[in-house]
Amino acid sequence: MLFKTFKSIWSRNSTLVYHVRLCTSASNSQTSVIPDCNFETKLLKVAIIGMPNAGKSTFINGIMDRKVCATSAKVHTTRGKAMAIFTQEESQIVFVDTPGLVNDKEQKRYNLEKTFIRDCKNVLKQTDVIGVIHDVTNIWTREKLDIKIIKLLDMHKDKPSFLIFNKVDVLKSKRKLLDLTRQLTENCIDGKPILTGKSFKKVDSENKGWPYFQDIFMTSSLTGDGLQKIKDYLVGLARPSEWIFPEEVWTDQTAETVITNTVKATFLDFLPQEIPYVLKPAIEYFNINESGAITTVVIVKCPSQRIASLVAGASDGKLRQMTERVQRDLQDAFQNYVKINIVLQPR
Repeated sequence: MLFKTFKSIWSRNSTLVYHVRLCTSASNSQTSVIPDCNFETKLLKVAIIGMPNAGKSTFINGIMDRKVCATSAKVHTTRGKAMAIFTQEESQIVFVDTPGLVNDKEQKRYNLEKTFIRDCKNVLKQTDVIGVIHDVTNIWTREKLDIKIIKLLDMHKDKPSFLIFNKVDVLKSKRKLLDLTRQLTENCIDGKPILTGKSFKKVDSENKGWPYFQDIFMTSSLTGDGLQKIKDYLVGLARPSEWIFPEEVWTDQTAETVITNTVKATFLDFLPQEIPYVLKPAIEYFNINESGAITTVVIVKCPSQRIASLVAGASDGKLRQMTERVQRDLQDAFQNYVKINIVLQPR
């Protein structure tokens, strides 16, 4: 009889736990020991996809009511897939946040990992339902779905999908929202025409929408408007199944990953142009006490002394501001006290 221990994951009270499965070598079968496989529980795995900076991570954080995924105003904050686990009564919803869809040119420009493009495709194979986040405030892209999204949806046409119009608090025109709904769904829900008093006609042969969305939601991830409706919708889609994670777990990321991703996201917000994309944060020291309070030191490697000086700012003022922001965000994530020291290290 063999025991397989999955990587450590963090619970809601910042306690380090392990997800263990019991494996019988003879039958090659697996039985989870956490939780009991009695099928009184329900499970739903949700992939959240969209273009860079559409608000995928902010949406998940809003659903979770804690900062599970690092966010910033710049593109490509999310560099790899990350899970957020929302558990309500007997239902567990596992959200998978994915990097924004990019092409080869963007991958090279922002020095993105090779897995950046593959992650999204692999995630869709493992999930039950697909949520598409669409930024209605971007005047250059809001009139249509990107072709990369349409192709992914077409590849997984057998899976339910839903559309989320994000940042609707900024777009005041209800008529514009209705027009966008008609365009991005080709005036269809689940492949069937929407019955309205106004006729819909394609202006050209280019595919601008996806006619098989099962539902459409209007939300503001920043203010929280509309998020409860999506929670209720997803809980309703959950089906009897064994949970993937224990009830107290809120992410599949290690504490070190949460910390370094938060540092990266904060640097993206504070630093100009492409400087933050070349900085490499790494954990130098990490400790958690009995009450769950965290003390950590993060070393940030800079390409040169000049870059390090730009990052630090006059009298290290900018570095202090960034450190304070990181500390607040981490305390929101772990829901416990966090003391962090960020040290710049020129190469």
